[in-house]
Amino acid sequence: MMGLGVSAVPLSPIFACALPSDAPALGDADALAMQRLARGEVDALGELYDRHQAAVRRFATRMTQSTDDGADLVHATFLAALKTAKNFDTSRSCRAWLLGITARLVQRQRTTGARWSRLLGAFHPPEPAWTRDPESTLGDRQGLERALSRLSHAKRSVLLMAELEGLRGEEIAEALAIPVGTVWTRLHHARRELLAALGEERS
Repeated sequence: MMGLGVSAVPLSPIFACALPSDAPALGDADALAMQRLARGEVDALGELYDRHQAAVRRFATRMTQSTDDGADLVHATFLAALKTAKNFDTSRSCRAWLLGITARLVQRQRTTGARWSRLLGAFHPPEPAWTRDPESTLGDRQGLERALSRLSHAKRSVLLMAELEGLRGEEIAEALAIPVGTVWTRLHHARRELLAALGEERS
């Protein structure tokens, strides 16, 4: 899939301020914890939470552009993990699996929100179109957040999993239940769109 030019536009420096400083291989420990959780040993959830909540929170906050929503999604993710632990394949990455749960929860939240918006729109005039506040353009971080918000849910999920969390293409594919080729295609387009949006932010 390298022909798609996925690696031609490195973005990691953009996310350097948010990348975890250490990401040890915890596959065996996670697999044991998931096996215990599947047997109903709820204390194993605490171990997984301690190891992965920071990554889930980072991902959720970037996906929703909201610290409050990100915090809520952390709890929702681990509750969902508790309910579906028996379905976990211990040969997979637990962190990727958790981020996949978060991505699906965000999508469900967006779908529900869109339904409410349509319902409310039938009774209220539409909100004024969003306009760019010149003061909010200061700082690369704000510009990056706005640029990320312009990506579709599907592209933002793949981009953040790859660039922010450092997951491999195969792990992202498993987490989102999509083909690896789709991962590379979305990542390729997401990088191009993000760089274009960042260029507009800085111009």
